[in-house]
Amino acid sequence: MRLTGENGVSLTTWKDTHFHKLYPLANNPKIAKNLRDSYPQPYTIHDARHWIEYNQKFNPPQNFAIELDGQLVGSIGSERGKDELRPNMEIGFWIGEPFWGKGIATEAVKIFTNHLFNKFDVQRVFSQTYDFNVASMRVLEKAGYQAEAILKNAFIKNGTMGDLFQYVRLRETE
Repeated sequence: MRLTGENGVSLTTWKDTHFHKLYPLANNPKIAKNLRDSYPQPYTIHDARHWIEYNQKFNPPQNFAIELDGQLVGSIGSERGKDELRPNMEIGFWIGEPFWGKGIATEAVKIFTNHLFNKFDVQRVFSQTYDFNVASMRVLEKAGYQAEAILKNAFIKNGTMGDLFQYVRLRETE
């Protein structure tokens, strides 16, 4: 599956051809510091193989490779809320450091959010970011998300406690 956007940005299902490009791009402490602790650091060749194989099982896919003109530049994915929280989907994303500041993440979030509203019966898509990750806050705002909440002292990362900023985009009603 391939979802195309503007300026050469597209989302595609994870393929074996991404394997040797994923682990050198993902093995970056600057990326890991902005993601949940379940994101491996260091990110090894084995982590890349596991991630790609894991994602090839899903139909429909829930995680996509972000590409720029056919080149792997990052990842974006979602998780649907369980039980009574099923009208919600949470998204997360990262872009490889050589590609920061080029608008790729904003375009990827726009493409992915529209896909989620078209493919799934959800009412809201949200994303959470650490208080120090201002770049991701800007990405979400440029992609049409609104600041919804600040969860005080909601995370601890590398021994430091901080606030979690939550952004949301609601399904448009007709």
